[in-house]
Amino acid sequence: MEIFINIVAFSLIGFLGPYLANKYNKKRYENIEKRIFRDLGDKIEITTSLGSWLSKPKVRRVKKGSVTSIKQAAVVSLFLSNKGVIDLFHGCLYSKEIAEEAAKYFPEAEFVIVPLN
Repeated sequence: MEIFINIVAFSLIGFLGPYLANKYNKKRYENIEKRIFRDLGDKIEITTSLGSWLSKPKVRRVKKGSVTSIKQAAVVSLFLSNKGVIDLFHGCLYSKEIAEEAAKYFPEAEFVIVPLN
């Protein structure tokens, strides 16, 4: 009887674990492009990563005209006029939407698409 209970318990963990993780990730990345950028007047607040239960989300603030180039690849990169780079680590599935949203906040920036093969 004990072996049967263990088999049932481990089977449930094996099947429910990936299902619940997938459901959590879908909710976490839902409308991600709308939650990355926030207009603060003369500055834009950019959430570079969502963080985890151990760490808070990483946030940077930049002036509106300081982004010179937006590069869309697996990771969206924002190149700054002071030779800095901000990489947005939000999963490669949403890089197109994130890059398009970045172009709305930084319309004067050059937009570069790197094709993924």
